[in-house]
Amino acid sequence: MTTQTLSSVAVHVVGQYNEAGKTLVSAYRTGAHRMLGGVASRFARVQKATDFLANRLDIDTSRVVNVMDRVAAASTNGIEAVAGRSAQIESPVATSVMNTVTALNMPVYTLSAQIADKVVEGAKAIEVRVGTVGTDADDVVRTVKAKAKTVRRAVRKAA
Repeated sequence: MTTQTLSSVAVHVVGQYNEAGKTLVSAYRTGAHRMLGGVASRFARVQKATDFLANRLDIDTSRVVNVMDRVAAASTNGIEAVAGRSAQIESPVATSVMNTVTALNMPVYTLSAQIADKVVEGAKAIEVRVGTVGTDADDVVRTVKAKAKTVRRAVRKAA
């Protein structure tokens, strides 16, 4: 990381969590579409219902992504507004305090940014896994019917 301000790291973290959220929503959408497609392929009479649910899924997940984008934009604008206001302060004492706060908090902010980067990597790995599961013949889930075992009760012998 280059020389950064607290606000630039905070904006980076907000962006990373927004990206991770959108990636997870995409993985959810993919998995749900796969499930609906599997149901529709097995039961032809539920095709209309699965089509309706798939349409609702697309609409609702796109709304979730829009809300996430709005929250990220509002957060970023707020962070930039505070950074802009603090940059306008010309008092030597206030500047010294802000520099001290930045020096003290930068390691925590850097760690937070690294955690956000790892969260995005994990979300992308989930999306890749959801996108590839079930594509090979070996990945097909099989239902196994098992017979329940009878439970034996312990019997005490009379002493």
